[in-house]
Amino acid sequence: MRKERKSAQQVIQALNQVGYEAYWVGGCVRDEWLGREPKDYDVATNALPEQVQKVFSHTIPTGLQHGTVTVVIDRNPVEVTTFRVESEYKDHRRPSEVKFVRTLQEDLSRRDFTINAMAKDAEDCLYDYFGGVSDLEAGIIRTVGQPEDRFQEDALRMLRAIRFAAQFQFRLDGSTLKAIQQWKGLCVNLSVERVTAELEKMWEGARPDLGMKLLFDTGLIYDLPPFHRYERWRRLTPLHLTYLGNRKDRIVYWAFLLWMFHTKYNQVEQRCQALKLSRVDRLEIQTCFQLGLGWSSLDEISGKKLLLTYGLEAVQRGWLLAVMTETVDLDSDSITLSRLKQWWSEMPITHLKELDLSGMDLLQAIPKKTGPWIGERLNYLLEQVALRRLENRKDVLLKEGCYLEKRDS
Repeated sequence: MRKERKSAQQVIQALNQVGYEAYWVGGCVRDEWLGREPKDYDVATNALPEQVQKVFSHTIPTGLQHGTVTVVIDRNPVEVTTFRVESEYKDHRRPSEVKFVRTLQEDLSRRDFTINAMAKDAEDCLYDYFGGVSDLEAGIIRTVGQPEDRFQEDALRMLRAIRFAAQFQFRLDGSTLKAIQQWKGLCVNLSVERVTAELEKMWEGARPDLGMKLLFDTGLIYDLPPFHRYERWRRLTPLHLTYLGNRKDRIVYWAFLLWMFHTKYNQVEQRCQALKLSRVDRLEIQTCFQLGLGWSSLDEISGKKLLLTYGLEAVQRGWLLAVMTETVDLDSDSITLSRLKQWWSEMPITHLKELDLSGMDLLQAIPKKTGPWIGERLNYLLEQVALRRLENRKDVLLKEGCYLEKRDS
């Protein structure tokens, strides 16, 4: 048993022992039914927050106004939330009031989808009031109650529906799909941070290409911040989906999505910042754009040089973007992902740290002040070894380095 599950079970048992109801709820119940390992185990109870705090010695008041207390068991945090329902929502994203209720069924009735509205007790007895198991068996994403009600409460649920479909390779229930198409305009009020977080989870799912297709087929993408501000976009084609399906890579998905909205290379940084992406992500997406939209035919030598400069992963990303944007003509270009991988594997070394020569070795052998020339010389020697023009031996590399210095001076 995982320590997180064991800690949550101890919380449930401790609450039961003093007369309170307590259950595992939500995603952990769904994931265990699907045979997946849950990331966390949340607990719901009829105990009020102050009552939960009295039962346990180590608690953190993480969200008392929403009924949530974090209980720490053996250094493992377990979120414990009082049964509740939520009243009218502000801006279709935040409840204006939370009301504590008495029963598990009432609590589960406020949840977004049937597959997330199940619970288990300490004996692993399943509580399924809304058909979550049957929808899991059928592979269906369906809201609890009327979809228009759930989506008007929190517009992010429309994006979550698509994300779950992509994550589990499920399909959207007909009424859920229609409601997304009808109410998608509510999403303009969502925060970019919430949208980006859901898209990140979608890219990491089993079928991110399915998620991309649903985003465009439903038209939801056009109402999601910050994309709702962009006036021009392209049409998603079967070719795009074929190549997206070949590689589950979040950087490729972000780069492709930005390209779909006519993003130019000099706009990538600004639009990535609008998505609240990290600096590392922004740089990798810029590199993907640079390589993909500037792709030119490669022979073995130029291909290996490109791989040495950017690395295998970045070049493969660039090639995929080049294919999807039709920058490269597949009928006349023989380069494939496997060819790039083959070239990479053929090179005896691919990184400066593998070179049997350091910058200090060069400085000791060449009477010259330190400067950019050291890096330039090392990169040249790396290329020569990678292309099998020189042996990766210090004496050979020093001799070549000294020869180049004498020639250039």
